[in-house]
Amino acid sequence: MPPGNLEDWVALALLRGVGPIALHRALARYDDPGEIAYRLSPSAWLSLRGVGPETVRAIHDSRLDLAKGVDRETRLCRKHGIRIVPLRDPDYPAALRELPDAPVVLYVLGSLPERVVRVALVGSRRATAYGRRIAVGLGAALAARGIEVVSGGARGIDTHAHRGALEAEGRTVAVLGSGLLEPYPRENRELFETIAGRGAVVSEFPLDAPPLAEHFPRRNRLISGLSAAVVVVEAAPRSGSLITVSHALEQGREVLAVPGPVSSEQSQGCHRLIQQGAKLVQEVSDIIEELSPMYTAALLPVARIPGGGGSRGGDGGEGAADTHGLTEDEAKVLALLQDDPEPVHIDALAEKAPLGIGMARLQTALFGLELRGLVEQTPGRYYLRRPWGPEGHGAA
Repeated sequence: MPPGNLEDWVALALLRGVGPIALHRALARYDDPGEIAYRLSPSAWLSLRGVGPETVRAIHDSRLDLAKGVDRETRLCRKHGIRIVPLRDPDYPAALRELPDAPVVLYVLGSLPERVVRVALVGSRRATAYGRRIAVGLGAALAARGIEVVSGGARGIDTHAHRGALEAEGRTVAVLGSGLLEPYPRENRELFETIAGRGAVVSEFPLDAPPLAEHFPRRNRLISGLSAAVVVVEAAPRSGSLITVSHALEQGREVLAVPGPVSSEQSQGCHRLIQQGAKLVQEVSDIIEELSPMYTAALLPVARIPGGGGSRGGDGGEGAADTHGLTEDEAKVLALLQDDPEPVHIDALAEKAPLGIGMARLQTALFGLELRGLVEQTPGRYYLRRPWGPEGHGAA
């Protein structure tokens, strides 16, 4: 990894006030990360396009305690098992290295192997039950084909995309908008730990960087950069997911979108993308069809898919949910929820139930289906069919 050692690269990443594009320009001209981080003169910095006096002052202030900060950063990484992967390291993801604004350093908890097909699933933090269901289904169906699911670890669609991949015993990658020692959102800490053991949690930010608002648009370019395609599951007209789409288009990645109810504001962004030419996604095969042959040749066979078909994320109905051993009432109640994308209130289910299934039998059947992981209860005694069977790894 010549020139420069690991500490020099960390020093370069810790310089305040200078972004990745300016750092790339400095590396292209001066080559040595240690020289750039510690000794490059103000006049040399000012000779770089896009660098002004304010940036030079920030660099000067950073250097006052830079060596101390580097020592602390590297010690904490060793303590927590976090790998620091510099830009010129052979383990740096090739898909990111080609970006003009690739981070000079990545912090990685877990593993990011090469020659792996990755697809991003992104969407609204304020996901509807419909969006959550689709995210889980697509996440699991992709993972079952050997595709790593990439998302941002945020509430809503991101969380459910990661969980879907984990439930299918697949791999997933969470790209954070904060440092790895300040994971955001906090309620997903346990999920991030699971992801690190079955994929990777990644950040370009220093370990204790807080989840600042400006970090997330910057983070989004890495989500798309790591991926062969970006699928928007649910997005309002001004959703941050559309920033990921912009990055994907600039990077030459495929863009796809899941349609939703026409009355749902949370699907308006997806509908607009489809109107503008994004591929409409109804099932996982719609995504795979858009991938280059060099990717599809590496996928696992369809038979591995555990989930149901249609918009639930499966591949045309193969490998549907295991309903072996259901009671007669459980099978009838499950059928009532089969095609409804939104939660159904228990009173509405009672009205639709076959003659003879009263409230007591209905509640018993729903309880049995919940235990099997086939049905999810949401607040207010609403029920929704899950894409398939019992929760597995990563369900938090």
